[in-house]
Amino acid sequence: MTSEVVLMNRQAVAMAADSAVTISGPQYLKTYQSVDKLFPLVDGQPIAVMIYNNAEIMSTPWETVISLYREASRGRSLDTVEAYAEDFMAFLSGNPDLFQADHQDTEFFKHVAVVFTVIAEDFDYQVAKFKEKDAPRLRDHLSAIFEFVVGELYADYQRYPDDTARSDLSCFPQGMAEQVRRRYRGEIDQLAESLIASLKHDYPGLVVSDATRERLRDIAIFSVTKDAFFEHYTGVVFAGFGARDKFPSMRSYLTSSVILGILKRKQDRAADMSSEGGPVVQPFAQDRMIRTFLTGMDQYLRMFLYGETLKLSMNLVTDVIGRAPGLSDSQRQALFREYSENNMGYALREFFKSVDGYQYQVHTRPIYRAIASLPKRELGETAASLIKLNSFQQKVMHSIETVGGPIDVAVITRNGGLELRNDKSDF
Repeated sequence: MTSEVVLMNRQAVAMAADSAVTISGPQYLKTYQSVDKLFPLVDGQPIAVMIYNNAEIMSTPWETVISLYREASRGRSLDTVEAYAEDFMAFLSGNPDLFQADHQDTEFFKHVAVVFTVIAEDFDYQVAKFKEKDAPRLRDHLSAIFEFVVGELYADYQRYPDDTARSDLSCFPQGMAEQVRRRYRGEIDQLAESLIASLKHDYPGLVVSDATRERLRDIAIFSVTKDAFFEHYTGVVFAGFGARDKFPSMRSYLTSSVILGILKRKQDRAADMSSEGGPVVQPFAQDRMIRTFLTGMDQYLRMFLYGETLKLSMNLVTDVIGRAPGLSDSQRQALFREYSENNMGYALREFFKSVDGYQYQVHTRPIYRAIASLPKRELGETAASLIKLNSFQQKVMHSIETVGGPIDVAVITRNGGLELRNDKSDF
């Protein structure tokens, strides 16, 4: 993993990234602290790019791909940061020399294999849970458990967490799903049958229906075309100035594999400074301590407090209604239902709205006000310090240090261009 941040005010943009990378396998876990994640995008232009989560695309290091794009661009200036980002994505998609057709076929096979591995791991987990409760009847329920696991992932590809319909990615043309199905039907069936055979070997008695097999085929297609990145992916962050940008901008994308000559991607976040807007503080990947610093409260502590406040409120209402004299059981239930569905929810929302308002006024707003006026040197130092917060937390806690090592910082101004230094250097 990694920790990265983008800070922007009207004068400059600062990007900072740690240099740790964690390599893991079934029997090992190793962390290195010498990986570059922050690069100039185009020679001589005030634009830089950061990567996080996965250091490779299609088995090729991102550093190599970015270097090839820099050579191909030959210092070319584009109007906006978004134009740079889209040009870079088009370079990855429309470059058969970079990712040849047979290479794309191989990477599609790996892509679907990763998704099916997620199914296998979830099936193992669900089987272990059932075994704890009712081991003698496990064999009779294996098929139902597998259908449940496949059905859950199938549903995840159909709906967002808020239960709205999950859309197809806009980077693909109409009919992309059918193209993938026709091109890779044999490979998808091979992977599905390999998954089923492996699970049957581990769990004798497992029976997989034709309907579930068809869902596995659909999942393989959805893993490419749907707006979901459950497989290995890379976050790619662009920031700086285009030729027509008066103030700095930032664009971030999620990217996966090149499928049938098109890079699977989506624009994840966007921010543009303006003459009236406040500063931008945008962390990426591991960001817990950065957000704690900005808000004054750990986000997980806030969620815990919300849950505990809800339980306390429910207990108080239950106790008061239970002690109220002269009420029948039906009246007590109706009164409790009214409070729990209406009054209590409103009161809790207002309570935490007040807490959030206090946090912003007393803690967050002064920090943002300071960042808005920082000169470029101090903006770079602040970005590096935010990364160090995440690194320091892991040093003092009993956890693997997946954030650490030297911190690379890029400070970009329209007049001065891009300055890329290690955090120990001076701007």
